[in-house]
Amino acid sequence: MLAGSITLACLLIQVHAQPVGATDKNTSSAAAAGRQPLLDFDPNKGTLDGSPVDHLPDHIRLLDIQLPNDGAPQRADWSPDGKRLAFLDAPIGDLWEHDLATGASRNLTRSTALHGGVLRAHHLTNGDIVMCAVDERSAEDPEGDRFRGELWVLQRPLGTRGPARLGESCWEGVAVSKQPGSTRIAWNQSTIDFTSPDVIVDALFGKSKILTGRIVYRNGMPEIADRRVALDKRDVSLATPAVEAQDFRSLPDGDADPDDELIFSAYFHKGGQAMGVNLSTGSVRDYAPTSLFYEEAEGTDPAGRYTMVERDLAFVLFPGMVDIWRLSLDGSGTFERMTTFNHYKGFGANNPVVSPDGTRMAFGLKIEGGAEGEGDGILLMDLPR
Repeated sequence: MLAGSITLACLLIQVHAQPVGATDKNTSSAAAAGRQPLLDFDPNKGTLDGSPVDHLPDHIRLLDIQLPNDGAPQRADWSPDGKRLAFLDAPIGDLWEHDLATGASRNLTRSTALHGGVLRAHHLTNGDIVMCAVDERSAEDPEGDRFRGELWVLQRPLGTRGPARLGESCWEGVAVSKQPGSTRIAWNQSTIDFTSPDVIVDALFGKSKILTGRIVYRNGMPEIADRRVALDKRDVSLATPAVEAQDFRSLPDGDADPDDELIFSAYFHKGGQAMGVNLSTGSVRDYAPTSLFYEEAEGTDPAGRYTMVERDLAFVLFPGMVDIWRLSLDGSGTFERMTTFNHYKGFGANNPVVSPDGTRMAFGLKIEGGAEGEGDGILLMDLPR
């Protein structure tokens, strides 16, 4: 609780230094200043020239995906059979599909009625795709659109029909069950906008919660059933500004429901924590309780053994150029480094997702600049069995 309070206090002091009526540019400047580390425990960060792409080990390769209009492939998600990747071409952009065998890519949303753009996209086990997207872009505050999404479902055959609106707002990522036959999802609702000059008020008094539900189909149209709140940010601590769902995980609890735990990120809690909430009991668990570094949970192993996290070995207000680490979910708090991209000046790695069979990881290349979470290419890593 103390560490979380200190971190939030630093956040408020940094943002409060902006003048009244600050613009998004001011907010970005404050964030940039907040990425300057007070203490850095990775002496090799930013010491190498060139690009990590030019020095890849044998078990990592960059996918050759060419997009029009200077689009950059980012935020990959595996199809249920592990043969294709869905991805975006911009932080708020079109949704594409890449066939790993043929190398062909196709746009899934260009011809649909969704004119604003897609923020996140995740496959259901039936092959449909759940999206957090915006219907129309805001003329007054286009950057803030990344925090004003709605839930949609893109139904099979993909790319042949417009998405169906689910009537729920969404903030940042969506978690989707990978258990056969399950259509359970989790999504976030929050009032915090990290691009807003009102972020101080949002962090202190705003709302942030995670909800779960199931996608059901009535007369061929998807809708949400069994909607409930799984976690409120204050279930973590009173000083936690926001929480974000990442992945479902099964536990050996003997019941028939395979979606037992939800792995989530608690922003600014002890620097940023990878945590879990038991969906039956509501109990919350910190999987790296002794760490005060920024660690954002991302892709979880389908077998539930570990979660991949974006990690920065520095005490910072906002994360800098992160790398990918594997965090064990056995309670030991053990980390294993998977990439060293941020050893190259101006580079990092982000948005890792594990394949359905657990043998590969897709992740993003990050070049310094641009929006948080933005990517500049997608890579594949072979994982040890």
